[in-house]
Amino acid sequence: METYDIINYLGHSILITNTILYFKSYRNQPITFKIFSNYLLIILIIQIISGFLEFNKKHNLFLSHYYFIGQFLFLSFFYISIDKGIKLKKYIKRVMYFVLVVLTIYYIKYPKDYYKFNLFEIVVTCIPLIIYSFRFLLTKIDSIDKKYMYISSGLLLYISCSTLLFVAGNIKNSSIKMLVWYSNVFLYLIYQVLIFI
Repeated sequence: METYDIINYLGHSILITNTILYFKSYRNQPITFKIFSNYLLIILIIQIISGFLEFNKKHNLFLSHYYFIGQFLFLSFFYISIDKGIKLKKYIKRVMYFVLVVLTIYYIKYPKDYYKFNLFEIVVTCIPLIIYSFRFLLTKIDSIDKKYMYISSGLLLYISCSTLLFVAGNIKNSSIKMLVWYSNVFLYLIYQVLIFI
């Protein structure tokens, strides 16, 4: 078993653990916690289906769209529920609707891209999440309440770096592509560890 596979399986194992732990205390938690728990569950389901298709040597690239759009929606709702400011909540909702409209128009215009790895979709769904997590961390620096700090820190690290890695991953050089995928699974592992903490 290669190092890549070990890191990848470890990241998925911690995702499974996180999902179980979050759902164990789901009932008595606030809406923010429940949204994040559902995000973990959706990501886990996508990972399981993707792994099943890969194991059976079937095409699974189309699942990346559900991953990125699902992540964008759940984490947008997550930040809407955290923030107390009405202006920011409205801003996040507008961005959410705008991104969904843009992606709908994009896939109507380019339906064949549904079966491809779409860098445009990655950038348009990840940039707002980077901004939300960064803003959240800035507001929490001096705050006594550090709730969701690890999640936002992990999110900022993982999504900002993985977005850059995916954009760089479009390079044809195979050694650079492997470095991109190794870096991505390692960052995903760190993200899951921070969620666990």
